[in-house]
Amino acid sequence: MVRIPFFGGDDDEPETHEEVDGVTVTSNRDIEVNTASVDEIEAGTADLGGLTVHAISMGDGDSSGGSSTSRASATDTPSGPTSEPETPSQPSSTPTVSPDDAGTSYSRGTFVLPADRDFMQKLEARGLNGHQRIVETVYVLAGPSYTRPTDLIRLDNEEYYGSATRSSVSFNPYAMADKVAALYPDGEAPKLIARFHTHPRGTLQPSGQDKQSAPKVRSAFENAFGTDDFEFFHGIHGLEEHGGNPGPDERQSPSVRSNSLQWSGERFRHKLAVYGERFEPPRKDVALAQEG
Repeated sequence: MVRIPFFGGDDDEPETHEEVDGVTVTSNRDIEVNTASVDEIEAGTADLGGLTVHAISMGDGDSSGGSSTSRASATDTPSGPTSEPETPSQPSSTPTVSPDDAGTSYSRGTFVLPADRDFMQKLEARGLNGHQRIVETVYVLAGPSYTRPTDLIRLDNEEYYGSATRSSVSFNPYAMADKVAALYPDGEAPKLIARFHTHPRGTLQPSGQDKQSAPKVRSAFENAFGTDDFEFFHGIHGLEEHGGNPGPDERQSPSVRSNSLQWSGERFRHKLAVYGERFEPPRKDVALAQEG
């Protein structure tokens, strides 16, 4: 099993290098770093005394992700609040697929979010993982055109994760990609797939290890759908406590700032930034589309 650690922080501290399970871990925080596979955690044998880094569990070339978790199927139901549907924008139907963005003024490679309060609230719920305890999590936005997401797919089922804390997450990208693909008819794929992970400390900057693991995350979706004919974005969802008390009219009112999409919730300021295949800067262009 290959375990790829990566950090989401951008603190201005000297880097340290340490060999952990045959992997060089680069860190800018003076902490003890441990890695653990999903099966070790489930068996209760993992040593989690220090920080468990972002670890993507992948088999050696095996798209099943090794023995850490089972592959998802169409019958899997992610865990979380029972009041929230699996795909909030289309709770009882299969996501629709259309070939292009005909009739829009946005070019392919631009990420266009609907300026819709209800959609913002659902993104907040995903960013907060549906719970009071804030931990890093993963979700997917997908849509029938190359630029606009219409479907929000939660991936907080325990079977996809080894562990999740406020500063790290370990997950199985192949099981997650299979889950997303299972929501679409065979042979059909959305034209946009944006795979987001959250940074509860607020930064929108990917680390070097984010970039290193990025192609394998995309490859998981190509394998699951059997095609690469879609626009793929790597996304970061940053959360920052604003310490204020925004009124109802101030909440879930998105704007574009510093090439990111931002809005305030009751407790946190939310920021979304998207990148290309390898998480390389510059960020991709973002825009807001007024619905209706």
